[in-house]
Amino acid sequence: MKKIIFIILFHCLFLSCNQKEKSQALELNDNNIDTLLSRSYNFKLDKKQRDKYANQVLLVLSNKTNDSTTRHYYFKLAGRHYNLNESEKYLNTCREVYALSQESKDSLGMAKALQYIGDYHYNKFTNDSAYYYYSKAEKTYLHLKNNENIDRLKLYKANILFYEKDFSGCETAVINILKTIKNKKDIRLLYDCYITLGNALEGSNNTKQALIYYNKADEITNQLKNDLQYLSLKAQTYNYLGKVFQKENKHQKAIYHFEKALGFSNFRNKEPLLYANLVNNLGYSKFKLQDKSALSYLNKALQIRDSLNNIPGIVSSKINLSEYYFNENDTPKALIFSTEAKKLAHDNKIFEDELKSLELLAKIDIKNVSFYNNRFMKLTDSLQNNERKTRDKFARIEFETDEILNQKKNIEVEKEKISSQRWIILGFSLFFILVIALLYFAKLQHAKNKELQFEQEQRKANEEIYQLMLDQQSKIDEGRQTEKKRIAQELHDGIMSKLTSTRLNLFILSKKTDEETIKKCLLHIANIQNIEKEIRAISHDLNKDIFDGKDSFKTIITALFDDLKTISETNSHIEIDDDINWETIETSTKMHLYRIFQETLQNIRKYAKANIVTANISKDENHIYIEINDNGIGFNVKKTKSGIGLKNIQSRTTMINGTLNIKSNVGKGTQINLIIPT
Repeated sequence: MKKIIFIILFHCLFLSCNQKEKSQALELNDNNIDTLLSRSYNFKLDKKQRDKYANQVLLVLSNKTNDSTTRHYYFKLAGRHYNLNESEKYLNTCREVYALSQESKDSLGMAKALQYIGDYHYNKFTNDSAYYYYSKAEKTYLHLKNNENIDRLKLYKANILFYEKDFSGCETAVINILKTIKNKKDIRLLYDCYITLGNALEGSNNTKQALIYYNKADEITNQLKNDLQYLSLKAQTYNYLGKVFQKENKHQKAIYHFEKALGFSNFRNKEPLLYANLVNNLGYSKFKLQDKSALSYLNKALQIRDSLNNIPGIVSSKINLSEYYFNENDTPKALIFSTEAKKLAHDNKIFEDELKSLELLAKIDIKNVSFYNNRFMKLTDSLQNNERKTRDKFARIEFETDEILNQKKNIEVEKEKISSQRWIILGFSLFFILVIALLYFAKLQHAKNKELQFEQEQRKANEEIYQLMLDQQSKIDEGRQTEKKRIAQELHDGIMSKLTSTRLNLFILSKKTDEETIKKCLLHIANIQNIEKEIRAISHDLNKDIFDGKDSFKTIITALFDDLKTISETNSHIEIDDDINWETIETSTKMHLYRIFQETLQNIRKYAKANIVTANISKDENHIYIEINDNGIGFNVKKTKSGIGLKNIQSRTTMINGTLNIKSNVGKGTQINLIIPT
C-alpha cells in the first residue's frame, strides 16, 4: 500500500517540476517543433496520435545542432514521453540530452538529465539506481550553487529512504530540508516536505505526530489555490489523514476524510489512480464498520486499478477483498484473492503486501498454516537483512559520488595548472613575436608614409572629378525637368488645342449631314492622324526619359510603393537586389515591369483590403525573380481569371517571355510570382 502512496506522491512532485519548467520556458524560434510538442501534449488526442507527434519531434531534433535551444527541446520531449508512459523512450531521450550537455560542457543540463534518469529508476522501483543518479545530480547542482533543485533532490532521496523503511533516516533528511527552506517562498516544496515527514512518522507508528504534519500540509494548501493540482493535493492530504485514522481503528473519522477528499473534484476522469485509492480506502473502512456497501467500493477500486494496470493497487485491492470474504465466511473466494495477491506481490517484489497476504493465508488456509508461517518468518528475516544492506548501500553511494566529485575537482585543478603553464609559455612567445613584428613594421612605416602622401593627392584629384560628375548630373536632371515641362506644355498647348478644335469642328455633324459638310469634316478627321503621330513621338520621348540611368528604374518602382503608403493605410515595402544592373535590361522589359507593378498595387488598393504589402526582386545569372505578397482578403484564382487587371498582367508577362504564377485563397492573402529571362 505504501508503494501506491509513493507513486501518487512522486507523480505530484514530478508535475510540480514540469510546471516550473513551463513557467520558465524559453522563447522558441522553431514553430514546427513547438506545434508538434503542443499536439503531443493534447490529451484530447488518443495516445497513439500523441506518441506519433513525439516521435516526429525526435526526428526533427536529430538533425539540429547541439545548442541550448535543442537541449531545451529534448527536455520537453522527455516530459512528453513521461506523460505518455513511454518509459524506455523517456530514458533514451534523457541519456541523449545528457550526452549533448556533456559534449557542450553544460553542467546545468547534465544535472537536470541525471535528475530525469533518476526519475525513471524511481518509477521502476530500482531505488538504488534512482538514489545514485539523484546523488550525482545533487552534487552537480551543489557545484553550481543551485539550491532550489538541491532541496527537491534531497526530498526525492528522503522518499527513497522511506520506501526502503529507513523511517528515521527519512525523517532526519526532511527536517534538514525544512531548516533550509523555512524562509523561502517555495510553498509547494514545503507542502511536499510535510507530506513526506508525515509518511515517515506514520511508518514508524508515531501517528500522533504524523497527524500534526498532515494537518500542516492541509493548512498550507490554502496558499496553493493557483496550483493546477490544488484539488488533487487537497484530496491527497485528506487521504493520508484518513489512512492514519484507519490505522488507529477510528473508521468513522477515516470515512469522513475519504468522502471529503472524493467531494473535492471528479477524480474519476482527472486522477483515476487517486480516485481508486480513495474508493478502496473508503470501502475498507466501511467494511470494518460492517457496512454492506463496502463490497461495491472494493470491487470498483479493483476494476479501476485493473484498467490502469496498477500492480501495487491491484495487490492491495485483492488483499482487502480476501479479508472481506473471509469475514463473510466465504473461504473459497477469500483464498482465491489472497493467493492471487501473494503471487502478484512476490512477482513484482512488493514484499510488504506479500507479508500481508501470507498472514491472511495462514488464517484462511488452516491446513497449510505452518507453510505460510515459515514463509512469513523467512521473508521477514530476509527483508530486515536487505533493509540493513540497503542503508549501507545508500551510504556507500553517497561516499562514491563524493569521491567521484573530488576526483573531478583534482583533475580540474591539474588541468588549470597545465593550462596556466601553457599560458605563460604562450605569453613569452607572443612577446618576442610582437617585438620582431614591431621592428618589421617600423621599417615598413617609412615606405608607407610616402605611399600615403601619394594616395592623398590622388584622393583630392578623385574628389574634384567626382564633384564635376555631380555638377554634370545636376545639369542632366535640370535638363530632364525642362524637357518634361516642354512636353507637358506641348501636350497642353499643341495636342489639347488641336483635339479641342477638331472636336468642335466635328460637332457640326450632329447638326448637318449634307455632303459638303461631310467633306469639310473629313479634313479634320485626317488631322487626327497627325495628332496621333505627335502623341506617339511624345510617348517615345517620355519612355526614353523615364528609364535612362542606372538607378532610375529602382527609384521609380520604390516610389510606387511609397505612393501606396501615402494614399492608403497600407504598410508597403520592397527589397531590390543591388546586384541587378538595370542598364543591361531592355527598356521595353522595364516598361512592362513598371506597368505590372502599377496594376498589381492598384488592384491591392481597390480590392484586397490589405494592410501589409511586401515585394522582393532578386536575380541569378539568367533570370529576374519577382515576388509580391499581401495579407488581404484574397480571392478564388479559378473564378477571377477573366478579370481585366489579371489579363493585363498576364499579357505583359507573355510579351517579355516571362512566367506568371498567382496563389490566393479567400481570407489568406495573395502571392504573385514572376520569372523573367534576362
